[in-house]
Amino acid sequence: MRIFAQQSIVQPQLSDVRCNSCGKEVDKNEIGYFEDHVSLSKLWGYHSPYDGESHDIDLCVGCYRDWISRFEIPPHSDISA
Repeated sequence: MRIFAQQSIVQPQLSDVRCNSCGKEVDKNEIGYFEDHVSLSKLWGYHSPYDGESHDIDLCVGCYRDWISRFEIPPHSDISA
């Protein structure tokens, strides 16, 4: 016979997102999803300036726009009509 007990599982839940550049909070829409923003994750390899470090970065739309405006080669945009 199997006897089961009720058990609570604690899981981390994302409560807010802040832009790493300007520090502003990324707004949630009417159904609770975070508005458009960019999340980057990078695990740096050996012999890099950040050898073995893991960096996670979030940027709001405004800071992303400012950042890519300085690119010599702009990001590719594939907007289909």
